[in-house]
Amino acid sequence: MKKILIGILFASALAASLPVPDYFSADFTQVVRNKETDKQLYYSGKMWMKMPDEAKWEYYIPLKKTLCLSGSRAWVIEPELEQATLFRLKKSIPLFAILEHAEKIGKNLYKAEFEGVEYRLKLDTDGKISTISYLDEMGNRVTLRFQNVATEPFDPSRLTCEVPDDFDIIDGRY
Repeated sequence: MKKILIGILFASALAASLPVPDYFSADFTQVVRNKETDKQLYYSGKMWMKMPDEAKWEYYIPLKKTLCLSGSRAWVIEPELEQATLFRLKKSIPLFAILEHAEKIGKNLYKAEFEGVEYRLKLDTDGKISTISYLDEMGNRVTLRFQNVATEPFDPSRLTCEVPDDFDIIDGRY
């Protein structure tokens, strides 16, 4: 579920008043640093977004997993488990509103706060979001870094998520 919230977080971030394109794709690295043990979990993959609310995240490391977001629905497809879980997103983080009021705190660095959570956003030299970091609900530091960022329109089929017929389907909407 944490990955879904991160997907929502980024999708919402891209819909804000900072210079944001209608399309966004990038390679990503996600690091979650445990506040108690200081151990880090690393994830990486590729993502595509079409504003305002469609996204696909393909995780390659440490395990293959696909996360598809469309409106208030999310699919998590896990090939190694041969299962797909459908979620209804009950609450998204409204970064659209947050970023409209984000304060510039340095060159290409912004800070925004919502419901007691502080978000830091860094833009690259071209004004594209390159890093988002925040403390999650467990107090862990989450950092998303984006490389090979492209803002040109891409083939809409990139956002398609297909669940293989032989996968177990878990309906997590209830």
